[in-house]
Amino acid sequence: MKKAVLLVSMVAIALFLAPGQARCAPRALVMSPVYDAGEIQQGKEISNEFLLKNAGNEPLTFKIRPC
Repeated sequence: MKKAVLLVSMVAIALFLAPGQARCAPRALVMSPVYDAGEIQQGKEISNEFLLKNAGNEPLTFKIRPC
């Protein structure tokens, strides 16, 4: 009986602490992830800026690769 209570307690503690580890990681949050450019004429260039925020507790880095 004591072993069962100990096992259930350990599982409960593990489940309680597991989500805390994910919160410490860097996490990119896009403020407005959708951009509707409407109808665009062929050959016309458009641009838009997306605001990113680090919602985690660790440094967030981005690697930019050319197209």
